[in-house]
Amino acid sequence: MRQAAFIQFVSKYMAIAIQLVITAVLARLISPSQFGLLAIVTVFSTFFLMFSDMGIGIAVVQFRDLAKKDLGSLFGFSIIVATGLTLLFCAASIPISVFYGDNELISLCCASSLALFFSTLNMVPNGVMLREKRFLSIGLRLVFATVVSGIIGIVLALRDFQCYALVVQMDVQAFIVFAWNLASSHLGDINFRFVSVLKRIFSYSAYQFGFSLINYFARNLDNLIIGKAFGDAALGFYDKAYKLTTYPLSAVSGIAGSVIQPFMAEHQSDPDRIFQCWKKVWKLLSLIAVPVAAIFISAPAQVIEIMYGPGWDSAIPLFFALSFSVYFQMINNTSGAFFQSLGRTDLMFRCGLVTTLMAIVGLIIALIIGDISAVAISISVCYCLNIVSVAYYLVKRGFEKPFSSLLFLFPEISVGIVAILICSLISAMFPEGLIIQFCLRVLTVCSVILVGYVLTGQMKELIGSIRKSG
Repeated sequence: MRQAAFIQFVSKYMAIAIQLVITAVLARLISPSQFGLLAIVTVFSTFFLMFSDMGIGIAVVQFRDLAKKDLGSLFGFSIIVATGLTLLFCAASIPISVFYGDNELISLCCASSLALFFSTLNMVPNGVMLREKRFLSIGLRLVFATVVSGIIGIVLALRDFQCYALVVQMDVQAFIVFAWNLASSHLGDINFRFVSVLKRIFSYSAYQFGFSLINYFARNLDNLIIGKAFGDAALGFYDKAYKLTTYPLSAVSGIAGSVIQPFMAEHQSDPDRIFQCWKKVWKLLSLIAVPVAAIFISAPAQVIEIMYGPGWDSAIPLFFALSFSVYFQMINNTSGAFFQSLGRTDLMFRCGLVTTLMAIVGLIIALIIGDISAVAISISVCYCLNIVSVAYYLVKRGFEKPFSSLLFLFPEISVGIVAILICSLISAMFPEGLIIQFCLRVLTVCSVILVGYVLTGQMKELIGSIRKSG
């Protein structure tokens, strides 16, 4: 597993580095209101995309006895689903445009439907790639798709295609990923006799789909509300601030999650082994997440200006509020893989339901206050509190371990809090200048955390976790 994780880390970090450069360029070529329009389109395309998988991709990984003819049947099913969802999304563009009062959303939704089509077709080939643990091919695919789609997006933005440049970028990336996976997965003969195989995986996939459905609302209610209540520009600021906090999720915990299930699915009858793997993964993620979150909290203005340039100041308070949830999101983000490995997607569904209910309550309060910063704060609090739900459903119910099993995370959390406090106290003495301010804040936070890790023995834990992660 260590080699697979290494391959995923290298490829993902390369892709993220490339994506950061692409995003920095596009943010200087395209206005916040155009990014807001894309965020609206993405919210609804993600909703339809959720129906495209219905837990089938994960089931392909979990059910090791699916034969090639079964995979061919599932791919045939995905063709029908892809065609239907694409047509439905195009039809839905009309009421979407009416709801937001912007006719341009019709053409944008129709243009982005290509990404929905290819992503739906990709669910089975991608599941096969993960089941066969072809992580090198997955990593190369990720980097190639990011580079090609990014270049096309920048060229179109330079030619003043505005939001359409972003949509075409998504379409091209989805097509490359699908074409690569299809060519590499060697599916059986495509057929449409899928009823029997769907029945076999139904109970597992149904809870997975249910979790995806409620997780969608937990993750996208904020965008739906902001776009309607505060306008495209406000949504553009919020969306870019939010996405900036998700890069660490993709860079670290997202990679770990994608590697865990293909390996741990082989041990679903041995929950103690999965629990030990969970402890190793969470400890490693916790030790990495503390400095990341501390830097974001200590230097929000500098991070935003370096990434997006001038004109994005309104995103700073939103990014600051959301940064407090980064630590909890990074460690919680792998929980789904452990639920799946245990075969307890029912518990994952319930955990997601609690998270969604918390998000709804928080957003109602934010709407009553009537301020976009209140939305960011409510979402951040929801993600922080989500660890309580995960502790109950995964640790207590899934692993059947006591809540005290989480105490091993407290030392690094305490060190991170001290680092943030020290930086906030001495940052007023730092000289002016964007780069020097950013470097000094990062240096302060990292120095305090390094000393704290050494004094509390967490540096040995970090090194040990990396060595034993396989």
